[in-house]
Amino acid sequence: MGRIGAAAGVSRTVLYDHFADKRALFNALLKDTHAALLAHLRELIAADAPMEERMRSSTDAFFRFAESQPSAWRLLFPEHAPVDPEVAADHRRQGAEANRLLGALLAPDAKRAGIEPASTVGQAIFAIQQSALHGAVRWWHAHPDVEREQLVTAVMGLMWTGLGGLERGDPWDGRRDPGEPAAKRG
Repeated sequence: MGRIGAAAGVSRTVLYDHFADKRALFNALLKDTHAALLAHLRELIAADAPMEERMRSSTDAFFRFAESQPSAWRLLFPEHAPVDPEVAADHRRQGAEANRLLGALLAPDAKRAGIEPASTVGQAIFAIQQSALHGAVRWWHAHPDVEREQLVTAVMGLMWTGLGGLERGDPWDGRRDPGEPAAKRG
């Protein structure tokens, strides 16, 4: 706590006035960081816009958060779980709560797409989407020369049309209305 206090420009005593120990400090930081990410995404997800536009905007916002706040992103989505079992459990619990809140924000779009968010399929789709975004950020960190817009386009190409759409030759290009029949595209 002394080193943390020194890095923050306060004494260890001041830290102990607010946090019982490092674990309490970590949990507070984790909770605040999850809240910052959700606030960053909330306004775009809740915006009154077509689903494709909200999905693209929220995907871009997620990548923007990872780009502008790399330490916060690594705190939320570490390569490996914390070593301490209690801290790892805290991390999982906080992440599950953040996922629940994010899932509630995305539920109306899932229902419009004919997917019941609480169903096994709905939960699996949400987990797949999250894993895809996390994996894309990890890949991006290994390829820093790639522009964020290129990454957003790649993710939208897969997540919006799915592999079946790509096989049919219907890649997402961001220039069409998602309700437009395939015959009109070209």
